[in-house]
Amino acid sequence: MSTHTVKAKSRHPNAPREHYTVDHMTFEMTDTTYAVIAGEAVLKKDRRPLFTGMIKKGIGTELRRLAHQFDEREDRL
Repeated sequence: MSTHTVKAKSRHPNAPREHYTVDHMTFEMTDTTYAVIAGEAVLKKDRRPLFTGMIKKGIGTELRRLAHQFDEREDRL
């Protein structure tokens, strides 16, 4: 069960969650899970997680590889 749903947030309002905004997406993280949320959704009902996942070994490396691809494309702007 996700710790990022509206129901989970209402049951545990003080649970530590960190938010990081990247362009129009918001990454919400707990100690063991993450969610990607449409950060600029017009309607509140659309601001629910697009997907969630467990933080596992290697995910940081995968995200750094993706960030490197963004860096290369930014250099060409």
